[in-house]
Amino acid sequence: MRWSVDTDFVTADRIPQYVIGFGAAVTLVMLGEILLLTASGSPYVTDGAFLIGVVTVVPFLVGIVYGGYWLESSRLSPPRYLRVVGWLFSGLVVFLLINLALIAAVPIDRFAMVVAWIRWAVALGAGIGLLIGCIEARTIERSLAAERASLRATHLEEQREFLDYLNSILRHEVLNAATIINGYASLLHQEAATTDQHRRWAEIVIDESEEMSTVIDDVRVLLQSVEGEWQLELVNVSRIVTEEIRKLKQKRGSVDVETSIPADVSVQADELLARVFRNLLSNAVEHNDAARPRVAVTVEPGPETVRVEIADNGSGIPASELDSLFDRVESYGSTHGLGLYLVHQLVSRYDGTIELTETGPDGSVFTVELPAATVGKGS
Repeated sequence: MRWSVDTDFVTADRIPQYVIGFGAAVTLVMLGEILLLTASGSPYVTDGAFLIGVVTVVPFLVGIVYGGYWLESSRLSPPRYLRVVGWLFSGLVVFLLINLALIAAVPIDRFAMVVAWIRWAVALGAGIGLLIGCIEARTIERSLAAERASLRATHLEEQREFLDYLNSILRHEVLNAATIINGYASLLHQEAATTDQHRRWAEIVIDESEEMSTVIDDVRVLLQSVEGEWQLELVNVSRIVTEEIRKLKQKRGSVDVETSIPADVSVQADELLARVFRNLLSNAVEHNDAARPRVAVTVEPGPETVRVEIADNGSGIPASELDSLFDRVESYGSTHGLGLYLVHQLVSRYDGTIELTETGPDGSVFTVELPAATVGKGS
């Protein structure tokens, strides 16, 4: 018979309450015996055998009630409760049958003694069975957990090896091919193009090869950000942002940059932090349709977090893209590419946040908040 959550008489997740109720019921039976014997003036209530039976059964009754609470608070799956209860009743039945045989073999002249003996046998058998069931269930759960952990570790190792292989292909095969394409397209543009149309075609090839290289590098960094474990450390965000601004000016001379960057502001991050600001700064310029792109960068240190704002003077981000701005790109044609998804992944890696705090016809503002760090602070 298959047990399910919707059975009429018992549900697996309610078994702990039933175990507690069973222990409480046997306890009430024992208390009832004592009250009845006392009320009737029976001398059996002070009999040594009766008192020994009461004293020895109390730990088992407490154990049964505690076992129910333990099941309820344990990490055992509800279907495992059924096996525990099976042990409880198996112990009860076996121990009860043995003692019934003893009762039949030993002449007893008091009915109260028979009742007390049966109650004692039920409590001890059920308690011992419950203990065995709980031990077995916990052992099985631990074995299954260890097996699942081993399978996950194997899967992660295989996945890591695949990511390393993919990373190697991107870096040595595809990226090299994109570089070659870009180089020959540049030669065609400079030396072989004879008309404006030819030069335009060469420029398209150059732009697309550069975009391909950017995407490949983004994917490489993304793979690096998700594989294995990482150790966060003290990183000077002021120096990183300043260096990325210098690279931006060197690559795109026709851009105005305003900065407010205090010296030696540090956060908890790693060497990939530079990619966060490289992508945000590039995004602020590449998708800026102003006659003269302008970018304002502000770093604001705080006691708990460091706030970095990157504002541009573009035309803003369309409302249709706001909800999926930091999502993984699933289709072609996005004006933001993989860059913002990668930024979000990296910032999350550092327990930080990235938000589009303002956008409109006068420009957009991206705000990054990262955990602040001080000298001597561990990760």
